[in-house]
Amino acid sequence: MRLSHRANLTRMIDLADIAPAFTFVVGKGLVPAASDYRPHDFGIAALVMAGTPFSLRFEHDRGQVFVEAGNHAAGWYPLERVIEFVGEGLSSHRLGEPATLARLLQRHWNKVVAVFADPQQTLQLQAFAKLPRQPDR
Repeated sequence: MRLSHRANLTRMIDLADIAPAFTFVVGKGLVPAASDYRPHDFGIAALVMAGTPFSLRFEHDRGQVFVEAGNHAAGWYPLERVIEFVGEGLSSHRLGEPATLARLLQRHWNKVVAVFADPQQTLQLQAFAKLPRQPDR
């Protein structure tokens, strides 16, 4: 999905409209950087909340919300995989639940920041993200 940059927008999509459970990231310093809204394509909406050392990319598609963490240098990773990488196991029934992911990100915020701030940990995340998910036990 092509995201419009703030300079080209008349109105930036609000995070509270796409993923209200994640509004806490504004207090962590993330700011809206790009968005896209397609009301004629099933209401698909996307928003990038930019920060240092990582950003969050949200996509709302047909009632589902997908969240990725990363940046242009490190790449983008499903937030579920980043949370797993920092040590929080997620069972498949918890995947894709924005409120659960938001709580886990809030709990592990400093660990996620550390991953993207340290090039060695970012490389380890890149390798981890390529591995298949382990089935639930």
